[in-house]
Amino acid sequence: MPSNTRHGLTLTAMGQILAQQRWTFVAFVFAVMSTAIAATALTTRQYQAVAVVQLLPRAGREVEVNEVVKNDDGGYLESRDRARTQIQIILSRSVRAEVLVRYRAKGFEDIPDGEPGLEILRKSISAGPKEDTQLVEIGVMHESPQQAAILANLVVDVYCKANLDSRTDAARETQVWLDGRSGSYRTTLDEATEKVMAFKEQNNLVDVDETVDGISTRLTALETALGEATTQRVLLQSKLSEHRRLLASGQYEVLAGMFDDPALQTMAREHATIVTEAASVLGRYGESHPEHQRAVEHIARVEALIADEVKRNVEGERSQVQTLEGQERHIGAEVALVKAELLAKQRLQEEYGQLKVEEDRARKVYSALGERGAEVDLQAGSLLNDVRVVDRAVPPTRPATPNVLLNLAAGMAVGVGGGLGLALLRHRLRDTIITPMDIEEQLQMPLLGVIPRVAKQPTVQDRALYSYEHPRSRLSEAIRGIRAVLLTYPARDDCRRFLVTSCLEAEGKTHSSIGIAVAFAQLGSTVLLIDADLRRPQLHRLLGSDEGPGLVESLVDSDEPARYVQRTKVPSLHLLSRGAPVEYPNEMLASKELERLLERLGEFYQVIVIDTPPAAVVSDALSLARNADGVIMVIRSGKVSRALATKTLDSLRQVGARILGVALNDVPMESDVTYGSRYYDEKPRTEEKPRSEGPASA
Repeated sequence: MPSNTRHGLTLTAMGQILAQQRWTFVAFVFAVMSTAIAATALTTRQYQAVAVVQLLPRAGREVEVNEVVKNDDGGYLESRDRARTQIQIILSRSVRAEVLVRYRAKGFEDIPDGEPGLEILRKSISAGPKEDTQLVEIGVMHESPQQAAILANLVVDVYCKANLDSRTDAARETQVWLDGRSGSYRTTLDEATEKVMAFKEQNNLVDVDETVDGISTRLTALETALGEATTQRVLLQSKLSEHRRLLASGQYEVLAGMFDDPALQTMAREHATIVTEAASVLGRYGESHPEHQRAVEHIARVEALIADEVKRNVEGERSQVQTLEGQERHIGAEVALVKAELLAKQRLQEEYGQLKVEEDRARKVYSALGERGAEVDLQAGSLLNDVRVVDRAVPPTRPATPNVLLNLAAGMAVGVGGGLGLALLRHRLRDTIITPMDIEEQLQMPLLGVIPRVAKQPTVQDRALYSYEHPRSRLSEAIRGIRAVLLTYPARDDCRRFLVTSCLEAEGKTHSSIGIAVAFAQLGSTVLLIDADLRRPQLHRLLGSDEGPGLVESLVDSDEPARYVQRTKVPSLHLLSRGAPVEYPNEMLASKELERLLERLGEFYQVIVIDTPPAAVVSDALSLARNADGVIMVIRSGKVSRALATKTLDSLRQVGARILGVALNDVPMESDVTYGSRYYDEKPRTEEKPRSEGPASA
């Protein structure tokens, strides 16, 4: 089922609005374009002559803030600051004043002297850089192309001379400054050199770096010797401790094997031999034998000798430890002295280095000032300009203003934009339903379709059956589109009942009812078209049928309603006309008999289309709406106000009607965006053959 609304202004809606407001749009565009053309024609022609100069890399900025500036190639020009500065000089009052004097000296009187003339030149002269180049364009506007070229060349000449004078003055002033600074730095250099020599004499320095290196080498050797002595002392002290422990426990034999003493080793071997012999005697003679007693005494004497020798060796190790300790103390004291000497020399080296740096800095600045002074002197003598004329101005052949194409393009843009805005404003301010967008946005209703306007036909029957007679027309395609939408809505039973109404008379609801009925009949469905407009019936006249008997009579004879149904020229389409006039049509349409009649007719027909009076004029449609599967509201484009349409739809909702949507009728073909293709205007190849009739008969 279709959605109720679509938000936003689509291209289709914009096209529809422009079609409705096309004369407003065209008039606004025409007015703006006419104004642009008139303004272009009335504007005085102005010619612009252009000269081109190049700003060369040597900028002439030798010094800045009392410091030397190195003029490397292009380094200064890479910044846009100089170009901007030079442009301001070109546009300056002093340049304009000199240009005015020279211009009037040539005999031209069109630019007055004094402030008025300077103001005219200010508005006429322009200057600007060419992107990513060293070029500057100087332009002058004038009514005469020849005088524009003369003025542009005068500006170039005055600027070049002023620039050259400025460079010459700058070079001269710079030379004076450089001479003064050079003398000052010469004095500074002499003082720094004198300080260096006095420091060397005072501290007896020949080569301070070599002296520091020699002391560092001595210190390294002493620290190495101290490390070795400490290592020996620690190792020997460790051995001494172990030997003292063994000596205290009386383990002389073990100590004897630990010393590298030949006499002690001889005693140890002798002791071993005696012990062996004593053991042999003991085994042969026993403990009481004199031989064994002599052997024991001999062993005791040897052990005493070993003990004395071990003690002597231990005492010798203690003496060596004391010697090494004394050696450590001596080397440590010498290391401290050498360190103090090295620190003193390093402080002298640092002071000497600072003095030397100051001397070197003064020497470099003095040398640079001398070189720069020579360059400035050469520059001042050569009088070279850093501005070169690339192109002198020539009289232009075309005026710069007015720009016809630009004015016309601007006029067209303003005209189109303003015309669109005016069209939208007028569309918003009006209260009439005109476009499909009005249906969806203002009425918040689904759009069933757009029925295009059809040219006037010879007879009313031709107009009523236009969609049948011209199946490939825009109108026929629009009606078939509405039919496709209606088929998406479910019916109560096997018969679909559609009620067609409008807000006011003459909105095309009756023709729309016929078109919808014909569209369903062309599908092969059996269709009944009921004329429920009991006040002003028209279906019988439009379809060329009899006026009665019809609906009124069938309400009385509801058991056999088929007796009053008439055939039409459209296969499968039948008509139930009004019949005899009645005095109270609303009461008849609201009766139970009509409800039973529709149920009875639904047994014979698959689709019933009911044409009713305008719902905003009489209440007949409201009475019938409850008996239909859905209500189709037909609104003629540009005829009904939004308030009336909203009120009518609300009335239908209040009686419980199911409103399927709105069909917008009588839309001009040129604004019919939905069916805008010429495809449907082509001559049909073959007329559609009518489908066979349904089972109902009249």
